[in-house]
This record gives sequence, structure tokens and C-alpha cells, in this order.
Amino acid sequence: MRRPVPPVRRARASGEATRAGERACGGAVAVLADRVFAHARPSDASHVAAIVGAGGGLVLTGANPVRAARRCREEQAFEGPILFDSAAAEARVATRERPFDEGGDGLLEITLEQRVQGQIDAGADAALTPTGYLRAADFGALDAAVEGAVGLARDDVILSLPLDAGWLAPGLIDKLIGVLARAPVAKAVMPGGRAAAPRRMLDGVLGLRRLVTEVPDVALFRTDLTGLDAVAQGCLAASIGTSDALRRLVPPGETAGYGSADGGDRSPGVLVPDLLTYVRGSVLADRFGDRAAPPCRCARCGGRSIAGFLRQEDWKDARLHGVAVWTEWARNLLYPDSPEGRRRYWRRLCRDAIAAHARYNTSVRAREPVFVPPESLWVWAGEDTATATAGVVTPARP
Repeated sequence: MRRPVPPVRRARASGEATRAGERACGGAVAVLADRVFAHARPSDASHVAAIVGAGGGLVLTGANPVRAARRCREEQAFEGPILFDSAAAEARVATRERPFDEGGDGLLEITLEQRVQGQIDAGADAALTPTGYLRAADFGALDAAVEGAVGLARDDVILSLPLDAGWLAPGLIDKLIGVLARAPVAKAVMPGGRAAAPRRMLDGVLGLRRLVTEVPDVALFRTDLTGLDAVAQGCLAASIGTSDALRRLVPPGETAGYGSADGGDRSPGVLVPDLLTYVRGSVLADRFGDRAAPPCRCARCGGRSIAGFLRQEDWKDARLHGVAVWTEWARNLLYPDSPEGRRRYWRRLCRDAIAAHARYNTSVRAREPVFVPPESLWVWAGEDTATATAGVVTPARP
């Protein structure tokens, strides 16, 4: 017997209630709407929950997520929604015959319905389908995943879509949008793979913008600050990974490639508030050298040097620092009721970050720019989605 979908655990402001009421789907959409979730390991759950508060949410992936969720509810009275990500896409590729990970022990077959209900019974506010990794252009696997989720006929289900970066290329993005726009179910896109070439990287940034603006009831999960851009463009929700490993899906069988090439760099990725980007701790320390780096004033750091995250022991501090920084941005981003107000706030934040790169180069007296705004930041600072997706990136570079 299906357990009723839990209610959203916080009272919504009237503007938020109106926006949620306009959504086509039911329970899962209400759980997601107007939230930025932290995508975290269970070991960090309590600390992260204290930072994001009731206005945010948690997506837990890894060992013992149910125990961690119960601890957040019972010991911290955490009132935000909690979801469980089985990370099926890390281990297997989706096919037409098997789009989902059955998760059985080889003796008993576990159906998709049972996997979904198991999450709800364990305390999840909505259930994420255990979808395998969707290789670019594999429409058979994509169609099977959509049909499986829709066929459940439940309003507490979110269709996980771990999409390879190739889906965002100009030749495929239109077809992908066509398939997903017709799916009457909440959807959580999880970008995967690596778009190394500059052109492919730009295609990915613009493709994601099109996806979240043209597909109804879609969230962008397991990503970086791209999630904030998506919400600014009108996306249902986003989840931002607390670590490099949770900010991008690695295709099954491929190496993650985090850290230095020889594996000797043990410093974490650090979110630099002024620059609106993640930079490895060792890189920050090297670029500032013996010059004083800016202090971080986030709720976790209390004035700690932004270049002070150097050791393996600093990884947890770096993760929680990042959550504290982007949580403040998310709250400010979601505050305006008007879509234009949200876009205006986000553009201003991104343009300030572009200017900050120049200031940082001046402060370290670099002969050549060592702090360079990533391509995505230029797109985010642009006027609107229509301009960006037409291939015009603004503001113009100096």
C-alpha cells in the first residue's frame, strides 16, 4: 500500500504558493519547487542541514543515507525536504531493456515500484528513480526511462536523468527537449561526462539553459553553480554538490580525474565568493604566494584566508564553506517574486565576479592574468536566455 506523499515541511509565502500551484504535476513538484538542495554524503548531512535550513533541502547519496536523514529529523528538527540518490548511474549504463538499476541481490527481483516505495517508506519526501547513465543519442534508453517513470502513475516520483554531456550538443538538444517536454512527471537532470573542448563546454552551458527553460517541471541536480543559473532562468529546483565528486557524474568505467594529474595534490576545491567559481586550494595558495589572500566572511569561516584550504584535513571545512557561501546566494536569488527580479540579481552577481577576477590579478601583481573568468560566467552575466542560446554571449569581453 502506497504511503501518502508527505506535505512540504515549511509554510510557503504567498508568492511561493502561487508559483507552486501553477505547476502541472503534484507532490514531487511541490517538494522541489523554489529550492536549492545540497547534494551531500550522509557523513556531512547534519552539518549541511544546519547550514541550508528549512528553506533548502538535502539530497543524500552514499552509505547509510536513511540513518543520516533520521538523525537530521530527530536530533536537529530539520524541516526541509530530504531525497535519496542511489547513484545508479555511477555503476551502470541505461539500456532500452534495463533503464533502471533493479538493485537486487541476484536471487530476488526488485521492481521499480518497490525501489520507489522503499525510498518513501524510509522517509524521503519524494522518490528519485534509480536510472542508469544515459549515453548521448541513446533514445531507446531515454524513452524506456520516461515510460517507466510515467507508468508508475505516482505524483511522488522524480525521474532521474543522468545525461551525458553529448545530449546538449546542437544536433541532439532539440530532440531531447521534445522527448522530455512531453513527459508528465517531475524530472531531475544530472549532467555527466566531460565537455573538455571550449566549443563543447559552451554548448553544454547553453544547452542546459535551453533544457531548464523549455522543459516543464525540470530540476537540475548534482551540479555546481550552474544550478543557481538554472533557478534564475526559471528552473523548478537545483541541487549543488558539496564536493567535486558530487558536482559532476562520471560515466561508468571512466576515471574521475579530480585533483592533480599525479595524484599528489590533496587540497580541496574551494568556492571563492568574490570570483563565483571553484578553485583548488593549492592553486589559490600558489597564486597569492606570500601576499595576503582575501578573508572569507561566510557563516563557517569567520575570516579564514580563502587560500588556507591546503591539506586533506581541510576537505570537510572546504565543503561546508562552499555550502555556506552558495546558500546565502540562493536565499537572495529566491527572494524576489518576479522572474526578472531573480535574473537581475543573478546577472549582477556574475558581473561583479567578472570584475573581481581583474582585481585579483592586480592584487597578486600578475604579469599575465592568472585569474580568468570561466566561459560559463560570461554566459551567466548575459542579458537573457534568448540572447545566450542564440550564440551571443554578453557582456562583451574587454
